[in-house]
Amino acid sequence: MRSFLLFLIGFVWTCCCTAQNNLSGMPEQDCFGAIPICQTTYSTTASYTGSGNIPNEINTAYSCLSSGEKNDVWYLFRTHSAGTISFTITPVNTADDYDWAVFNITQKSCSNIYNDSSMEVSCNYDANIGCNGVTGANGNFGPCGQTENVITVLANESYLINISNYSSSQSGYTIDFSASTALIFDVTPPHVVNDTLACTQTSLRVKFNEPVLCNTITTSGNDMILVDDSGNLQFPVSITFVGCDSAHPYITEAELFFAQPFAGSNNFYLLAANGSDGNTISDLCGNFVNVSDTIGKFYSYNNMTVDLGSDLWTCSYDTLPVLYSASTPAANYNWYYNNILLNQHLSYLQPTDTGQYILQAYLGAICQATDTIVINRKSTVTVSLGNDINICKESSFPEISCTANSSHLMWYLNNIPSLSDTSIFIPTDTGNVVVQAWSEGYCMAFDTLHVGYFNMPLSLLPDSVARCVNSRIMLSSGINDDGTFLWIFNDDTLQNNQSWLDVSKEGFCKMLFTTTDGCMVSDSTLVINSIEPDAPQLNCPILTAQGNKFTWQPYEGAVLFYISTDGINYDSLPHDITSYIAASGINTVSLYVYDGSCNSKVAVTENCKPQISTLWDKDNGFVVSGMSNPIILTVYDAQGREVYTTKDYRNNWSGQGLENGIYFFALKSAKAVYFYGKFLMVR
Repeated sequence: MRSFLLFLIGFVWTCCCTAQNNLSGMPEQDCFGAIPICQTTYSTTASYTGSGNIPNEINTAYSCLSSGEKNDVWYLFRTHSAGTISFTITPVNTADDYDWAVFNITQKSCSNIYNDSSMEVSCNYDANIGCNGVTGANGNFGPCGQTENVITVLANESYLINISNYSSSQSGYTIDFSASTALIFDVTPPHVVNDTLACTQTSLRVKFNEPVLCNTITTSGNDMILVDDSGNLQFPVSITFVGCDSAHPYITEAELFFAQPFAGSNNFYLLAANGSDGNTISDLCGNFVNVSDTIGKFYSYNNMTVDLGSDLWTCSYDTLPVLYSASTPAANYNWYYNNILLNQHLSYLQPTDTGQYILQAYLGAICQATDTIVINRKSTVTVSLGNDINICKESSFPEISCTANSSHLMWYLNNIPSLSDTSIFIPTDTGNVVVQAWSEGYCMAFDTLHVGYFNMPLSLLPDSVARCVNSRIMLSSGINDDGTFLWIFNDDTLQNNQSWLDVSKEGFCKMLFTTTDGCMVSDSTLVINSIEPDAPQLNCPILTAQGNKFTWQPYEGAVLFYISTDGINYDSLPHDITSYIAASGINTVSLYVYDGSCNSKVAVTENCKPQISTLWDKDNGFVVSGMSNPIILTVYDAQGREVYTTKDYRNNWSGQGLENGIYFFALKSAKAVYFYGKFLMVR
């Protein structure tokens, strides 16, 4: 396999290039794709066209290549011994003009070339005018100035050569390194630069001492195996690297990922293996490492840390914080409280009390870390305002004092800050008074006191009240609470300690009520005289089947009607009622109206005479009014024959069965008063 790859590398350059008449857009036309020099002489019958995919890699401000990259190609070599580098470029067409520049990229990269002028160690840009086009760094100085001194180098250095074809001809050239005294042809397999690794990490950064070919590295990284001092093997699960495309066919670094951290040993060895591609890793010149060779050594160090932070001072009201330290997820944990092992093996702990807490984390014998934290309580701050306060509305706000073991105070009234560092506070409004006290360690305490007004009773005295002349009214305060009353009428104190006052004249009345809390409630009213209204218009009764019906006219401003059948006892009627039916035998009533302030004069139904219609009432028949029951009625026809009689007439005779015409009647009231007459019946 190795001999095949060596043959292939040489074949790519010496054979394939000659098969082309024009080379354009090739990877080697960019610095990252430079052709490794693995033999003394390289020949090509075709030159390059253009400047690759990354133009202007050379800064014309300091390089002798004033035209920059022109039909160029890049070469790469490493020195394996100190000495000189000598090369000669011989064009196939002696009229061709080739220019070149050499850059030392040791400990640097392609991206540094443009801005770092110190990297260019040799350069030639002379025109080929009659000098057969030969150029190079060989010390063979001629009249045309196309050559430069050989280049002195040290071992283990890296160099790049850029060759640009200024001519239009594309006939190719030969570059010969045979006169060099330094060894530049790599015959040693690559190895990994020894390094350190952290015991907690699960990835390994691999740095090769020289570029290695991408096509010799598997995508899983199984070309390499890690073994510790005890012979335990760890196989990578994946690999990542930058490069391995058409522009970057090699890499110098890769990162291997493993399932477990490197916590079990002090030393780890990286061994070469046949990967799934059937070979080990090779450098640019086809030098493969041997299977099972140690290609690198890594020294494990303890990087595990736990940090619980600084010691804590907490206030009495504080909830103890959760102790937590981020560490390796796979780590094991032990917690100690005052040197007593707790049954807690997580990376965090909820403390239950003050004291010393220790966290111990470990992974195997190498990875260990410990941290300690002490939780303390600061001195307790106390403050008290006492009980809530109620005051009378007319009173001044009282002084509020606090008792505290701290002189650092701040007062708030309804959440608005006020005075500070004073033990006395006078509020300007009702609401919540809060005092905040704190210590030098900023522990705090609060207390709240509510300042309010007493719940005062409500007086119900009207603004004014009317009384009827020669009558009395009762003024009521409407207050049922305990306390003392004082009534003042026209500046005269009338009586004390009663919730009402009997008033018999007009004037100004003031009521003063003192609560059991000592607060004052006052109210006043104006007593004015009111004119007695006129009596309502009361009509004589109408005889009905239910009894005598008394009616009256509607009365504007009426609040209540009062009616009596004996002149002593009265019934109240709504203001919109205009009739009243009394019991049989009652034909006299008394009626007055109340207008809201006074009662009217009394109307009485007296001297009411019978009212008899001499014309038949087509709706009601023979109607008699103004008389009370019982009424004896006898009706005669025009021939004097009796056609109807009753001893208790109630306007209920319909004349059924009689002809229209003149009829005579005789009435006898309960007082033995007789009435006679006639009427015309027309039904």
